[in-house]
Amino acid sequence: MDYKTEKKALIRKYINGGCTAEETAEIKSLLSTGDLSVLFSEVMDEIAASTDDGYIEPDVSQALAKFHGMQSARNIGGNEPIVLGLPSKNIKLRRYLSYAAAILLIIGSISLLIPRLDKKTQQYAIIDQHFENPKGKRSKILLPDSSVVYLGPGSTLSFPSKFTTNVRAISLRGEAFFEVTKNPKRPFIIHTGNIVTRVLGTSFKIDAFLNQPVRVLVSTGKVRVDREVNKVLHSIAVLLPGQSVVWNEKTGQRELGSTAVSDILGWKNGKLVFRKTKLADIAAILERTYNVTIAIGNSAVAERQIRVNLTTDIPLSKLIKILSVAGNFKYKINQNHVSIF
Repeated sequence: MDYKTEKKALIRKYINGGCTAEETAEIKSLLSTGDLSVLFSEVMDEIAASTDDGYIEPDVSQALAKFHGMQSARNIGGNEPIVLGLPSKNIKLRRYLSYAAAILLIIGSISLLIPRLDKKTQQYAIIDQHFENPKGKRSKILLPDSSVVYLGPGSTLSFPSKFTTNVRAISLRGEAFFEVTKNPKRPFIIHTGNIVTRVLGTSFKIDAFLNQPVRVLVSTGKVRVDREVNKVLHSIAVLLPGQSVVWNEKTGQRELGSTAVSDILGWKNGKLVFRKTKLADIAAILERTYNVTIAIGNSAVAERQIRVNLTTDIPLSKLIKILSVAGNFKYKINQNHVSIF
């Protein structure tokens, strides 16, 4: 009998209440290595799989809780908690209140574990991933479900290292273009403040900067945009390709519109398409894109609406020159500061 099979048999024996004092002491000793945590998760999967509906009897669940309680007591004393993923099998709650109580105890015990686990154990950890782009930087991020996010400058994205629930939920502040892997059974949800954007599989862009209206633009598929108030969703819009919506939280108003799909898709490749856009708004985008400050000395010039196509793979000096022709203004560049007059 190999090591893994032997230790899993020992765990099962403990769960069934058949361990001798010597075997119980061996389990306590093995807890500090982290190996038992991985094997224990596998045993839980096997127990759930061995039943018709994944149900675990109360006496077994109480033994699981006891095991986790002993495990956490052994590991208390670290600084940073680590949360372990529960087995992927769906364990149904029914018949016994004691089982529900045991599950709560398991969850409470697991949350006390510290990162003294070995590398094999750490692959089960569910840790939030956080990406923050400074101004002047764009990045392409692959999510756990193979969806792709093109994160814009001055933007942040947070998501779990593994989607373990029946939804794929992430958080965004700033701007990003999404190419979502289709999965009808697990909706993809983006939280931007109290605005919730829900899709099954599609591509779209979201602009959601702090204290600014939220804008959603769809290039493929269907997107639903809601506003969440006290955990209740209120519909804002359902969008199809080429459609967009702007939600202003301050005024409580929405603005439906249309945008060329090619313009939406172009953003992920660094193209900036402006169709009758205020120079002040263009300047704000360029400040994030190039990590510069742009000062417009004339309010009339700032309000001037411009039609222009730009690309961010060229130097700022060349881009501003093109913009100045389209907007009919003069400018001066001093290192990372641009003055428009």
